[in-house]
Amino acid sequence: MGLNEMKMTVKDITEAMTDSHDGFTELVTDSVSFRLGRPLTDEEHLMIYNITECAIYYALNQLKGNSENTDKSLTPEQFNDLADYLYCCGVFSRSGGIQGKEFLSLTVIDEPTDEPDGRKIYLRDSYPFAVYDFDTGFTILRF
Repeated sequence: MGLNEMKMTVKDITEAMTDSHDGFTELVTDSVSFRLGRPLTDEEHLMIYNITECAIYYALNQLKGNSENTDKSLTPEQFNDLADYLYCCGVFSRSGGIQGKEFLSLTVIDEPTDEPDGRKIYLRDSYPFAVYDFDTGFTILRF
């Protein structure tokens, strides 16, 4: 099975993380390090750990049918971590990077700030897809 053919379900991720969150996180960091072609910094390891923590939280709530926490706002730190992930792994595509039907299908998360032109993170199928900076454009995950 090739890299593009491997698909994990929320159940697979939840079971793996429940059994060994640290072990799974190390697998993810190894994979990211391999794709980048370099060792990860301590900051990058922490960022990946936080992302997998959010994935566990989301997956558990989905599997339990717990809707009371699914609309919980991100803290500024969580928003920044997610935006940093998108910047690191995404491709800058200016302001026209997302158009038409694709744009309409996305869910937006506004930056938790009083800034009227704050950043926006776009989700596709509940997964981080892009970050938008006002007057600059989109950085989009392209795998």
